Amino acid sequence: MSYFHEVQPLRQQRLIAVILSVVAVIVLVSLLSSGAGTLRTAVVTLGALGLVAALLLAASLETTVDREAITVAFHFLWPKRRIPLSDVRKGEATKYSPLLDYGGYGVRLGFHGRAWSVSGDEGVLVEANDGSHVMIGSQRPKELEAAIERAKQQQEGHPPGAGALTHVALERDAKGSIPLRLVFGT
Repeated sequence: MSYFHEVQPLRQQRLIAVILSVVAVIVLVSLLSSGAGTLRTAVVTLGALGLVAALLLAASLETTVDREAITVAFHFLWPKRRIPLSDVRKGEATKYSPLLDYGGYGVRLGFHGRAWSVSGDEGVLVEANDGSHVMIGSQRPKELEAAIERAKQQQEGHPPGAGALTHVALERDAKGSIPLRLVFGT
């Protein structure tokens, strides 16, 4: 059962394409003008840059919360990380500065721990039982925070909302009185 799933593509795709195009032109011009460049070298260089461009353009950050773990995968760029829910103390939706707190977007190690992010300044700070932290960037941080909490409750044997007051109802009965009705449950 999945409590949360989000896929975030890299948002700077045009910027990546422009930068790689400029690099390709500079490399080709310098190869050909130095006299050391051959057609084969130029083709290999362009092929390598094309491969890098394809990887960057296809990359995405995928976050999933299921019954057992939080899984974060930066497809095509970094191995996925699985954080067992039993190792998670809490997850808290928060705003952060990717550049100042972690050194930018991507998979980063900063002063506040490790971060996985592709865009924006919102995410969920996951605190592990050992005190370490992982920031997971998200376009839906409140939903991710709630999903982590629901999955942890389920794993601990507490169905989400079990025993919790879900709402209070005031309704007129046939006699015109308004009894108070408390609703508990899932």
